[in-house]
Amino acid sequence: METLIEDVLTYINNAVRFAMMDPAATLLVFMLFALVVITPGRRVSEKTIMALVICYIYLILTSNVLARGVYEERLYSFKLFTSGRRDMVENFILFIPLGMLLCGLDLITKPVRPWKNRKAYRIVRFITSMVFALFFTCIIEGLQLYLKVGVFTLDDILCNETGALSGYLFILVIVLLVKKFGKSGKDVKAEQANEQQ
Repeated sequence: METLIEDVLTYINNAVRFAMMDPAATLLVFMLFALVVITPGRRVSEKTIMALVICYIYLILTSNVLARGVYEERLYSFKLFTSGRRDMVENFILFIPLGMLLCGLDLITKPVRPWKNRKAYRIVRFITSMVFALFFTCIIEGLQLYLKVGVFTLDDILCNETGALSGYLFILVIVLLVKKFGKSGKDVKAEQANEQQ
């Protein structure tokens, strides 16, 4: 557990160090951040989560691609379950926050056009979020292979996607439980108030 925490702190340290070395990339991220914040027609909660997603993407890109040393040759593995257990757990945990942020964004974002079937809209949003997470992890692995700064493995893609899915489902389950028990508590209070009258 201690080594896992040390690895997370190393990711953050590498990202901050890179941000200080390359102010142009940091400026670009802050411009995107500002663009999200000043976008009209969105609620503050939506803007906040979108800004957090941008910061998270920047953190992951700098830690996994931009702040790494270059290998002499391109390293890759197209076999599953060849990575060590620790690497797989780290890759799983690394994408849990992305899944949580995407779920939060999906839950508070209202559709541009009204949907007749709200469940269908939620399913489309869920699929879109998981495709985004898959696309993002494929970009990271592809950049690592192309720039020779990491090892392209299918294990990383699988663990990252599973982590994003777990984070998404974790927030979704919590929200559903809060709604279920919140409604039942209100119903009980309403029944008690009706009985007293």
